[in-house]
Amino acid sequence: MKENKVIVITTIFNLIVAILKLISGIAFSFSTLIADSIQSFIDFVTDITSLLANKIGKRRANKTYPFGYGQVYYLANLFTGFLLFLIGIFILYQFFFFDGKFVPNLTLVIIILIVLILKGIVVNLLQYYGKKLKNELMVEAAKESKADFISTCVVLAVIIFAFFEKYIPSYISIDKVGSLGMAIYVFYTAIKMVISNIRGILTNDEENDELKEEIINKLKAFENLQFKKVKVIKMSNYYSVFLQVRADENLTIKEYLAIEKKVKSHLKSRDRAIRFIDVELV
Repeated sequence: MKENKVIVITTIFNLIVAILKLISGIAFSFSTLIADSIQSFIDFVTDITSLLANKIGKRRANKTYPFGYGQVYYLANLFTGFLLFLIGIFILYQFFFFDGKFVPNLTLVIIILIVLILKGIVVNLLQYYGKKLKNELMVEAAKESKADFISTCVVLAVIIFAFFEKYIPSYISIDKVGSLGMAIYVFYTAIKMVISNIRGILTNDEENDELKEEIINKLKAFENLQFKKVKVIKMSNYYSVFLQVRADENLTIKEYLAIEKKVKSHLKSRDRAIRFIDVELV
């Protein structure tokens, strides 16, 4: 399954989840669920951002961006982190100023269980294909979706506790406690994501000389090409490889392109940490 297809599927699921949560939260006057629905809408926005970033990130290196467009993945994740932080502020606002009269019922429990199943599918799809395709953006989206899954589990726990509210002191609002706990968790996730991606932006231009030496040795198998320059750049959990080559004069364009394809396939199959390979003929 291709990256964009996976993201489209998860986008549709996230939209369904967000709408289900919002409608249910309003219908049952459940502030914790309303807050959780906003976070799910952020998941939906994140998937749209992922589609755009995935398209931009695959562009070839050029004179303006000699090391490619890998930075766009960090920027997209950073954007998500800031959105989550804003959601945390909204949930805190709701905690202080929203007074709903929530009454738990089995219908709401069933809705939340359906939401958890859908969200579980989203998390597993993003995790599996993110690792398989070495797509850092999908891996980060999986983390954000997992945070939403956990927050929905908190919602379910709040509903269950609400069934026993008559045994709880009247000055304690289960709904309020759920909102506060969710706000703290969202803030934690947002801050962690922002710090991680700022660090990535500042450090992702480091070269890996050890991997570079391994690649040079592997390239010796291609006798029809002379590799004039090899550069390996760290991009988060994966690497981008930039090659300058000189081809034998006897090679036709078709033969050269076939060899270039073999070079890329050879390097990626030997080292799964290599994601982007850009070859420049000089």
